Order: sequence, then structure tokens, then C-alpha cells
Amino acid sequence: MFADKGSVIRMKLAFIDCRIAGVSGDMLTAALIDAGASVQRVKKAMLRAAKPFGKVGVKVGRVRVSGIKATRVNVNTRDRGGRSYEEIIREVKRLPLPAPIVNKSLEALGRLAKAEAKAHGETTETLHLHEIGAADAIADIVGCCTAAHELGLFEREVLASEIAVGQGTIKSAHGEMPLPAPATLELLRGRPIRGKAIDAELTTPTGAALLTTLATRFVRAYPAMRVDAIGYGAGARRLRIPNLVRVCLGEAPKHRLKLEEIALLETNVDDVSGEVMSHAIEKLIEEGALDATVTPLLMKKGRPGFLIRVIAKPKDAERLARLLMLHTGTLGVRVLPITHRYALEREVVPVEVKLVGRKFKARVKVARENGKLVGIKAEYEDAQTIANKTGFALRDIMRYIEEIAKNKIK
Repeated sequence: MFADKGSVIRMKLAFIDCRIAGVSGDMLTAALIDAGASVQRVKKAMLRAAKPFGKVGVKVGRVRVSGIKATRVNVNTRDRGGRSYEEIIREVKRLPLPAPIVNKSLEALGRLAKAEAKAHGETTETLHLHEIGAADAIADIVGCCTAAHELGLFEREVLASEIAVGQGTIKSAHGEMPLPAPATLELLRGRPIRGKAIDAELTTPTGAALLTTLATRFVRAYPAMRVDAIGYGAGARRLRIPNLVRVCLGEAPKHRLKLEEIALLETNVDDVSGEVMSHAIEKLIEEGALDATVTPLLMKKGRPGFLIRVIAKPKDAERLARLLMLHTGTLGVRVLPITHRYALEREVVPVEVKLVGRKFKARVKVARENGKLVGIKAEYEDAQTIANKTGFALRDIMRYIEEIAKNKIK
């Protein structure tokens, strides 16, 4: 982080765009070289990494893909892997490379081994890695981590896009495997993926392991940033789409509001009572909705109705939509899945308050921006309980809880 013109504090940022044709280890390494990493240092690291496992040749060249200049990394070897995870780890730990490179390489290998073990019903102790344990795959992992270290990615916030995956099958040491490969899907569990109608392996297990090791967060759109460097990494296969992964390096304001991805659920109803809607809202909040509101409407034929809106985390959208249908009887729920909101950092903190010689526990919602306290609000339910037990007005209890909290929370 540093101060630029106008003393605006900015932070370094990287964005990995995998929406075009997914990501593989050699493509990501090539994109980082294209963005400015040293070709010689990356090649040297790759050759060192592969040496204990088999002879490899590493070529880095410039190519054109759909008229776009890109870098291509080609690793040639006759090695077919089949060695144990423990053997690979032991050799990688011995590499004469900077500790951050070795540690990130080990992290990526660990993710890869766990995913393979789970997909094939084994443990990392009994697992023998075939294609992804071959010299070229190990060289890709160490080479990519070397390039990432060269560009300072370990000190940057690294964002990644939705990940493209292909369809069909691929031959492996285990026989015909469906695409995406089981290990790839396991590695991308919880991350946004999108299938493309292309009979090819777009995202490989090695690419998925490196991506999930480097990326700190996954987003569906380009982040707000100033782009200073761009790198294109080309894949080996010719596809009917540009076989590229793209990396953008730049800066973003450090003191910025957090941008969260949310799902917005909506439905119109005209035959639901206020009591039913109130019950539905309570259930939605209990089940994880971030917020829920009801707005009066004038609907067709002059009938009075209501617009119900629910803000949810994307992963909860379908479940909460079903809940909304169950409790209101609506036949359809509109979903706006790629929606964002700016939000302050929030946490719920317990505090102890004393009133009329008694001690009560109450929770307050604390809001911060970049760690700085900007607001405190008493939780309604706790304040209501204290008001009922003491006989004081609810608004006075809430104000008192907030004053106590302000003196205790910094």
C-alpha cells in the first residue's frame, strides 16, 4: 500500500478473469508472465521443481489467439506421474526457492491432493497422483507460484471471476472421466462456476488448485480498480472460443465501502393477510434472510396488494424463495442474482447493563468502516425483554444500552 497523488491511500489489487475459457496451470503461469513476471526466473524455478521427477523442457513464447497477443508456456515431458503425495511434498520442501514460493506451492499441492483423495475415496497417505503428479504439473504449480511471487500477488488482494468449465469426458489413469473432472469440482466447491457447451476440459484440477490458493475472494464482475498491467495466458488447444485466461494488476482505494454480492427476491401478492405476511417475514429472517420488507401496491383491477422483497446471500436464494412460496402461497418469486450492495463492517457484541439493582445481558449491532467505529444500535428483542422486566420505556432502554456500549466498545 502507498500514497499516490492527492494523498489518497490505495491498495494493490489483482483480478484473474477465468470466464473466457477457464483456467489451467500453464495458462495462469503464462498470464502472470505476460503481466510482467520474469521469464527466466519462472523457467528456472520450473526446471528445478521438475528435476527430481523427470526430465522436462520449458518453452515460453508469444502467440496470437483470436487476434490477441498472449504468452504460451509449454512444458514437455514423458513422465506420467504415479508417485505418492508424500514423495512430492518431500521434494518440493527441498527446493532452493524463497519460502513464500515453496509455502504457496505446498498449499496448492495440498488442496489438489485432498480434492483427488476425496473424489476417489482415498486418503492423502494412500493416494498416488498420476497426471497431476507428473513432472509437468509440479513444474506448473511451482512456476505459477514463482510468477505470483514476482508480481507481489501474495501481498495483494487477489480477486477471481466466475470460472468457466467444459463438458463431455476425458481419458485419465482411472479411465473415462466426466467433465468437469471430479477433483476440479471438489476444488471449486463454494465458488461460482458456469458451464460452457464446449467438449473440452476448460478448467483443470491444477488450474483450480492454483486459483483457489491465490484468490482471496470470488466476484462475478470486474472490481473497481485502476488497471496498470494486463496479462493473457494462452492454452494449448484450439477452441471455438478464445482459449485464454486474463490477469489484471492495479490499484483500488483502500478506504472503500465493502461491496457484497446479494440476491434480491421479489413477489407480488394480493390475497395474503397482514398476519400471514408478518409470520412469513419472521420465518425468512430466522432462516438467514439479510432483510425482508413489505410495501403496499395497487394491483390489476384496482385490487390492493403487497410487494414482498427479501435480501439474501446468493447461496440461500433458492431455499428462501421456496420458504416464501410456502408461507405466502405465491406461485412465483423473481430473483435478481447478480446484485450488489455497499455495506459497513458489522458485528453483534454482547454488553452487560445494570438497572434497578439487576444485571441484564443485551446485544448491540456495531458498524465499522475500515476498523473505525461509526455506529451502535441496540438489538430490539433484548431491549424489549429488559423493558418488560423493569417497566421502563423501550426507547429509553435502547438509548441506555447504546450509551453503555459506546463506553465499552472502541
